[in-house]
Amino acid sequence: MKEYSGDRGLPRLTSHTVVDAKKFRALIEQVRIDDYCVASEEHELGVHALAVPLRNMQGRTVAALNVVASPQRLEAGVMQRDVLPLLLDAARVLRPML
Repeated sequence: MKEYSGDRGLPRLTSHTVVDAKKFRALIEQVRIDDYCVASEEHELGVHALAVPLRNMQGRTVAALNVVASPQRLEAGVMQRDVLPLLLDAARVLRPML
């Protein structure tokens, strides 16, 4: 965490941005457990994002697949329910190609 944020801490990009180091570490750990990440207006207001890692055959993360949508078009919960399975399937299909 210290390596990432330096002495300045985490920048607040929106009112939803997590800037507390302890909470940020907990979010990162949860992403590791879940193997996907949802960010709801944390980077930019009016933007939900969902991402999954792309791993090569050795299991190393080399890229990510993501979907970005406005909250009016696609709610974060709907993204998890409907879009996450599609991204995970695509990641499995792409793995042998990486």
